[in-house]
Amino acid sequence: MRPPRPRAFAGSGAVRLTLTALLAVHVFISAWLVATVEASYTEGRPAPTEFHSLVAIDNEQTLIDVRIERATSFVLYTLQRDDSATVPVNSSDSDNTTAVDDSAEGEDAAPEGSERDWLKFGRDFIKISLVILVMSELVMMVSWKWRHYLRAFAFALTLVAFTAFPLCYVASLGEGSDGDSKAGSAPGAELETQSFAHAEDSFGIKPIWLGFELQADFSGYDLGLVDEEDRAGVIAQPPEENETGAKSFVAFESTFNIELGKNLDALLVLPLMWYFLPARPINHEKKTYETLLEEE
Repeated sequence: MRPPRPRAFAGSGAVRLTLTALLAVHVFISAWLVATVEASYTEGRPAPTEFHSLVAIDNEQTLIDVRIERATSFVLYTLQRDDSATVPVNSSDSDNTTAVDDSAEGEDAAPEGSERDWLKFGRDFIKISLVILVMSELVMMVSWKWRHYLRAFAFALTLVAFTAFPLCYVASLGEGSDGDSKAGSAPGAELETQSFAHAEDSFGIKPIWLGFELQADFSGYDLGLVDEEDRAGVIAQPPEENETGAKSFVAFESTFNIELGKNLDALLVLPLMWYFLPARPINHEKKTYETLLEEE
């Protein structure tokens, strides 16, 4: 047996409209998306350097904060390694790589700020959905047959807009621009994997409350830390613990969280408000008029 529902009163529509507008404004001025990167070198010369990145996106700006802790070993590592050391590839692979690079240059020739267009699309989608949500509550004060469906559609549209916003941010990272993509990448990721022999990586994704979490691990033997005459042996097979090149092993772990703003769950209050502050029936005015006639 469901609990009794309160009856509608004369000012319920105004109360609902006011609360909906306040919630919409509260959500509008809050952070819509928060992305954090927690990364660290767990083994090798750059360990135990840690990287902490925070990206907060609201209706207008993208705020970025990056902190590096225990950076001494990482600085020494970058100074010691040979940037020109790479794993040799055959001519056919080299040709394929060149073709890919040419296509990548073609993509880079696309108009700048494409990732900003994705974020702009997401921002505009959210703004429009919030306006429609408030307007739908205003329509609830009118005796219209489909008003409840319009309000449900507006609420669902708002949820879809906020749910799709992280995808817009991820799409902006995929464009490889000079803006937010650098903020989303873990520091140190610019080291080319071609400089590592016997590289291994793993990738995992799992849902979290109002977002999802990406976990990525990487390890390998950095040829930039191996003497040039010893690199061929390291490339041929992984060195043993006491062999030359064993100290070139580097391991890196990172966790990338993309979450909606903590204040966005305030929108979930709206269905409760609809239940405890119901709208007046559509035929309320007709019944009132008939009651007055009977009293006369």
